[in-house]
Order: sequence, then C-alpha cells, then structure tokens
Amino acid sequence: MSLKLYIGNYNYSSWSLRPWLVLKKAELPFETEVIDLDVDGYKEKLFNLTDQGTVPVLEVNGDRIADSLAISEFCAKAVPNLWPKNLNDKIEAKRVVKLMHTGFESLRTEAPMNLRRRTISKLPKKCLDDAHIMVELWDDLLSKHNGPFLFNDWCIADAFYTPAATRFESYGIPRSERADTYISELMSDVDFQEWEAEAFIESHTLIDTDRVNL
Repeated sequence: MSLKLYIGNYNYSSWSLRPWLVLKKAELPFETEVIDLDVDGYKEKLFNLTDQGTVPVLEVNGDRIADSLAISEFCAKAVPNLWPKNLNDKIEAKRVVKLMHTGFESLRTEAPMNLRRRTISKLPKKCLDDAHIMVELWDDLLSKHNGPFLFNDWCIADAFYTPAATRFESYGIPRSERADTYISELMSDVDFQEWEAEAFIESHTLIDTDRVNL
C-alpha cells in the first residue's frame, strides 16, 4: 500500500499534525509533502488535490482522502488499537474527538498553532473560556483513567488534542496541574518532537499568524 500525506507547514498546520501523528502511531509507512500556506499559487495546489481545497490529504494508492478525522478513521480500520479497546471508552473517545473537530472555535482562532512561539499573551475572554472548558474535559477524563493519556494508552483522541495542547505552551494559557502534566506528556512524545523539530527548522512564516495577540 502506497501512502502519501500532504500537509501544511509544520509550525502552523494543526489539522495536518493530527493525522500525521496517527499515521506514525499506526506504524504505516508514508511519504510527506509540505504545501506552503498563504503563498502565490498555494490554493491552486490544494484544489488540485481535492474539491475542499484544504490540507491534510492522504493519497492511498492514487485515491485521496481529505479531512483529518477521515484519515484517522482510515488508519483505525487498518490498525484497530488506535481507538480504546473498551467499547464505552471508544464511544467517549470518538465523542471528544468530534468535539475537538468542530468546537473550541475561539481558542483555535484567537490562539492559532505556532510551535515556535513562547509568550504570555492577553487573550479574549471567549478564548480563555474555551481553554478552561478544555482543561475541565482533560481533568475529567484523566481522573477516570490511569493515564498518562486521556484513555490510559495513547489513542486518536490524544492526536486531536495535541495541537490544542501546544497553544497552552505557546501563549502561556493557564491550566490545572493535571492538565499541565498531560500537556508535558504530549510535548515529550517522540513523534511530536520529530514534527516540532521540522517546525523549528522550516523557513516559511505566516506574518498574520505571528502577529496575533502580540
């Protein structure tokens, strides 16, 4: 099986990070191609891949799957342990993944992923409210399981919350002690560190994103 994942820039593309982590944990060999965002011609490249005109996109033997959740579900069919083994936990994991996939709009907008950034930013109340709700969600799940991840062992839910976790570090967002430990686990993951290393060496910048909440 031939797999190629098209992604946005390592430093900024939170949606790309999610399925990249899932593919790494699935141990499915794949190629990666970066499409620089917000440059001349980038939209044309994206629409040449899919009708949605977004990344990530996974090419499987010539066919293409768009959307990070769809790509993750494809991987889970090939490698079942990417979801929790317990049925109730699997149902709950899918629920919180969908919540991340569609919710927390203010946090995602006002504190965009920017792995090279370390600052204490003044963020809007709605953004901080989103962050507080997320921390409460993490605390609740972590208190019900042995950890160190949301459902004991690493699963797709942790991939989906990793980009959000980076925002707490990048913008100095308050969190509980339990949530801080969880963030540290995600940030110390060897696969995430491989992605982060690429973010630190790439030269491409998004001026508007770097300017947010300065």
